[in-house]
Amino acid sequence: MSRRRRRLWAAASAGVVAWAAATALAAPPAGALGHAPSPAVALAASTADAPTLAELDTVILRPLTVLRRPGETGAIIAHRGDSLAAPENTMPAFISSIAGGADYLELDIRLSKDGIPVVIHDRTVDRTTDGTGVVAEMTLDAMRALDAGSWLSDSFANTRIPTLDDVLSLTRGKDIRVVVEYKGTWSKDAVRMTVDMIEAAGLADTALVQSFSEKTVARVAAAAPRLSLALLTDDLDASTIATAASLGAHAVNPRAATARGVALAHRAGLGVFVWTQDDRAQWEELTAMGVDGIITNRPDALHDWVQERVKAPGWSPGPSGQA
Repeated sequence: MSRRRRRLWAAASAGVVAWAAATALAAPPAGALGHAPSPAVALAASTADAPTLAELDTVILRPLTVLRRPGETGAIIAHRGDSLAAPENTMPAFISSIAGGADYLELDIRLSKDGIPVVIHDRTVDRTTDGTGVVAEMTLDAMRALDAGSWLSDSFANTRIPTLDDVLSLTRGKDIRVVVEYKGTWSKDAVRMTVDMIEAAGLADTALVQSFSEKTVARVAAAAPRLSLALLTDDLDASTIATAASLGAHAVNPRAATARGVALAHRAGLGVFVWTQDDRAQWEELTAMGVDGIITNRPDALHDWVQERVKAPGWSPGPSGQA
């Protein structure tokens, strides 16, 4: 473990003790994986008065997730890869997001007719390929035969729909993490298969998985309690915070956030990644709130903005040392 990471763990450990004592929540030791708070505890915490900045000292959730404080920059998550520079959810988009300085690449998965997790957002292949059809009614071979790149540019002609395994293999050994979004509701067996893939790739301690489906989130929590897990939502309020905690999630990822909502989520021990924010004014506002990550279609531009902020006179990363 590097000296810098040892300092982070030490700061996180001290923050956990102070935070747990102040809110009467049983926080896990630094680096421990533990369980999310019960619904009643999470709701009580989320509806209490918003904590002060001092009470929101760094809290460790998972090896990959350190709660930010207001003003600290969060993680950069490339939405469907670098989806403005290359066809979304394809290998060129993921490769570009790695080169552009993203902390995470985000991808969507669905099951093919023959039970293979394929990386595609829509229910059909119509929008992002030269073919037509419902993903769940098409075999992997049928989808592999489609052109998934020419719709954006002729330079991406003959780009193929990747599988989850393809993307996990790409990230292995590289300085980037993955956010896997399950589209729709997944069965216990299908969830178990994807969890096995993530674990086999050696990414169980660094990947984050998420879904709008409460059933899917609960099934991932049951299958892999050590895997970092988020509930996707439109809003961030006491109700969504309590629901996320009750499902065993470790983060709640909304479309929009408020400073109070972020503070309440943090008080309940949940991280906050906001989607999908693409301009500097949004980044500035979300950073001031202390969000833990920003999902964006412009990961390279957000990376540049973060670097400008770090170099600005008077900038301070705060106690956690996180840029």
